[in-house]
Amino acid sequence: MAELAIAERWGELRERGWLRADAFESRTAELAAVRAVATDGLGAGRIFDGHRNGLERLLVAEDDGIDTRTRSLLAAGELAVGVWGADPGPDDGLAATLDRTSQSITGVKVFSSGAGLLDLAIVLVRRTHDGPPTLPVLVDLGAPGAVHVDEAWFRAPALRESHSHRVVFDAAPVVGFLGEEGSFTADPWISGDALRSAAVWAGAADTLLARMRSIAGRPGDGERLGRAAAICTGADAWLAAGAVAVDAAHAGDRASAWPVIAALRLELTERLRELMRLAAEHVGSRGLATDDVLREARDGLDLLLLQHRLGPVAERLGAHAAEQAAAAR
Repeated sequence: MAELAIAERWGELRERGWLRADAFESRTAELAAVRAVATDGLGAGRIFDGHRNGLERLLVAEDDGIDTRTRSLLAAGELAVGVWGADPGPDDGLAATLDRTSQSITGVKVFSSGAGLLDLAIVLVRRTHDGPPTLPVLVDLGAPGAVHVDEAWFRAPALRESHSHRVVFDAAPVVGFLGEEGSFTADPWISGDALRSAAVWAGAADTLLARMRSIAGRPGDGERLGRAAAICTGADAWLAAGAVAVDAAHAGDRASAWPVIAALRLELTERLRELMRLAAEHVGSRGLATDDVLREARDGLDLLLLQHRLGPVAERLGAHAAEQAAAAR
C-alpha cells in the first residue's frame, strides 16, 4: 500500500490514544488492539506490534536506559518506536556495529519494520564486527544524514505497508544502552514480544476467515469454514493462555512464561499454515487472483511465519519436557 495509507492509519492510532503507554487497561486489551489493527492491515499491525514491544522495553524493562524527556514523550505517544534485530545477508552490507568512542552505530539492518516512519528504534548491534548481534541500544532515527532507508531492498508485494526495509546506519547516534549482550531475550519481556507477534498472526487469520465467509454455499464450503473457524477459535485460546502466563511471570510467579509461549508459537504456526491452505482451496484460483485483501493477508502471514525460525524453540521445549518427566520420576 502507499506510504500515505500507513501514515493515515498511524495518525488514526495516535488520535485513538493507542500509541500511549497507558492506552490499555490490561495485556488482554492490548493484544485485542494489536489483533484488530492487523485485521485491518497486516503491515500496520506489524509496526504497531513493534511499537508496543518497544514501549514495554523502554518504560518498564529498561526505564533507566533513556533520559526523562524521551521517556515522557514515549509515554504520551508522541514518539513512535520499533525493534530491529535482523542481521543483513551476505550481499546486504556489513552488520550494524557499535562505535563506543562516538556512541554511534554504523552498518546494516534488514526487515526493519516502520523504517522511514519511526522516531526511535531499539537495535540489536555488535560491539565488534565478529561479535554477536545481541547488544540492545536505542537509536535516534532522525539524526540528519545518519539513517538511510533502502526501499528497493524489500521487493515482495506482501507486507509492503510494514515498511520492513533495509536500513543503513552511518554514525547514527545511540541515545540509550538497554542492558548487555543477550539481555534482550530475557523473560518475561521476550515472551511478551512473541505474544504480541502472535496477535498479529491472529489478525491475519481473522481476515482470511472473513474473506472465506464471503464466499460460501458450494460443496465443501461448510467443512472448510468449520475448520477455519476452529483454527481462529484456537488462536483465541492460545492468546488468552499466553496473556495469563506473561502476566503471572511479571507478577513474580516462579513459573516461567516461555514454555507456554513456545508451545503457542509452534502450534499456531502449524494451524495457521493449514488455514492458508484452506483459504486457497476455498476461494480457488479466481479468488487468489482477484481478492486483494485475502491475498495480502495470506501472503503477508506466510512471510511473517517464515521470519520466525522455530527449530531452536522446539528443541528447547523438548528438553524442558524431558527435564519435567525426569523430575517426576
